[in-house]
Amino acid sequence: MRKSLWITLTLLLVFGLSNIAWAATPFSDVPANHWSYAAVKKLAADGIIEGDGAGAFTGNKTLTRYEFAVMVAKVIAKEDKATAEQKLLIDKLAIEYKEELAGLGIRIKAIEERMDALKLSGVARVRNDEQSNGSMYDDKHINLDLTVSYRVNPEWSVNVENEFQRTFNNPNAGNSAGDNAIADNEGIDSQTEQLYVAGPLAGSSTKLGKFNYTSPYGLVFDGRVMGAEASFGNVIKTTFLSINTDADDGCKGIDMTWNIANDTHVRANYQRIDVSNVNKNYYSLGFDTRITGDLFLTAAAAKANHTDNKAYYTQLQYKMAESSVAGSSDLFINYRKLPTNAVYYTDKDTEDRILNIDYKGLRVGFDYVPTLNSKLTAWYMSGKDADTGLNTIKIYRGQIEFYF
Repeated sequence: MRKSLWITLTLLLVFGLSNIAWAATPFSDVPANHWSYAAVKKLAADGIIEGDGAGAFTGNKTLTRYEFAVMVAKVIAKEDKATAEQKLLIDKLAIEYKEELAGLGIRIKAIEERMDALKLSGVARVRNDEQSNGSMYDDKHINLDLTVSYRVNPEWSVNVENEFQRTFNNPNAGNSAGDNAIADNEGIDSQTEQLYVAGPLAGSSTKLGKFNYTSPYGLVFDGRVMGAEASFGNVIKTTFLSINTDADDGCKGIDMTWNIANDTHVRANYQRIDVSNVNKNYYSLGFDTRITGDLFLTAAAAKANHTDNKAYYTQLQYKMAESSVAGSSDLFINYRKLPTNAVYYTDKDTEDRILNIDYKGLRVGFDYVPTLNSKLTAWYMSGKDADTGLNTIKIYRGQIEFYF
């Protein structure tokens, strides 16, 4: 009995002390060299803080977090009179003393909404591609792709994507196979892949600037472009494009997607591209559907008016790996035939796109999500070049990606 009493008293003492320490935290001194002093002093000099706030720095007096929070609360009440520069400083102080402000019952919803307006996302990737009968498609690299999106208002956003990449066998060089749209091995460390604004305009969902464009199923086109796109409709989504490719070829196009059911879509595309003052027209048509249960089918075809060549793509996939679901996986097998003249591409086309040009054959592989926000990919492709059928191409890939 006595032992249990001592245990009880000890636990009460521990929890009591911890509660006292927690309660005292807001009243702990902020170090004299903390940036908050300079921030509040500047706001006081600008007239945003008045009275005791302005006089709080007389002598060598240090302030507690609670005292800072009281001043920040007064500043927030006058934020509508602050300049843009002053608001940034107020936001920074509000974030620093967020818990103390909450204890004072101060709502900083507007500041939190401005914080939520800024989104950072990206993917880190380690890839190993090896060609078993040559080295043309060998690609061993580490890559970091960062995207920043800032919501200017509830409808419009500014979006920036930057990419950083290094090859393992030559870390001082620029980007690896496919160049990721970097020109001629210039050794560039990073680049702005995308820079565009997006929002509603005249009843459409619009992008303006430099952005990624992929034609239906990526057959005809997949790369970065400069210009504008506008999308209309839901059941039948129609997208109009007026863009320049990274080779500075002008392009006008229209994409259509018909959402027949939740798991069935039909997609069509027409593009007219001015290549060296010659108009070339490209057409594509395809569909994707859930055949049954966890089995999915995709099929598409494309043709250019300046050649008799046609491009084909079909894939069977079992299940679906989703990075948000740890342990999810899929298996796939696909066949593709993409003659050079049947599709549009440039020397600056994206990495995976390079593997899909002038190739016909099979690719079989799987995706697996070992942990949340990750994906492991492995596949093997075997075929020949699509133009002559003379060169055998066999490539293995092992890759791991982490999303954030």
